[in-house]
Amino acid sequence: MEPVNETFTALVRGPSTKLPRGYLWLIPIWLVAIVAGLRYAWIRVLGPIEWWYCGQALAGLAFAALVMLAVLATVRHVAFRADGNGIRLGIRTDRKRPKRRQAYLWWSDIQQLAIIPRHYGLLLEITLGPNARITPHRGWPRQTLLWLGMLIMPVGLGRGTPRLTEPRSTSPHYRVRICDVTPNEMAVALAPLAPPAVDIAMLTRRRHQLLARRIPVTAQPAA
Repeated sequence: MEPVNETFTALVRGPSTKLPRGYLWLIPIWLVAIVAGLRYAWIRVLGPIEWWYCGQALAGLAFAALVMLAVLATVRHVAFRADGNGIRLGIRTDRKRPKRRQAYLWWSDIQQLAIIPRHYGLLLEITLGPNARITPHRGWPRQTLLWLGMLIMPVGLGRGTPRLTEPRSTSPHYRVRICDVTPNEMAVALAPLAPPAVDIAMLTRRRHQLLARRIPVTAQPAA
């Protein structure tokens, strides 16, 4: 099969496009440390804090934290590209080492594409074959050390490998949350790009299979 000279791009939802695994869980720890530091400094300089003022300050800080988490959880970036050679995950970057920010999945390494509907669009699960060339999954000891490093240096170590470009541990696969694209549109877009050896399956929300392999290339998304 000759490669198709077409490229399909899509928006990916969530912080996984830029932040490493577990980064959001560190935000409450930072907030608690900031509150404790401010309280200690206030008491040392100005004396005891009135309970009513402390409650209002904590409520305002909690609201700001919820807003920040909501923005990070729903942010969108163009981080999915598929063409005749394979799939590229990750946002474009001008860094000297872009491979740390992107993942290149060749069609020869992909075994199955599972399309699962979601309220924001769809969840695409990319299952790799047993001989796929992938970045090794980071184990718990290394992940724990990374969390400790990010806790101390959030800007430095927090700009490492994004969660989107790191394979899952069980039967190596990737999960991509794609916005503003229906499952039928995704299947029609991927059908002419993927070789016949790659299985394309459309599933229900409970992962029951609706359609296996191939939608005709001439098919059009339902209105």
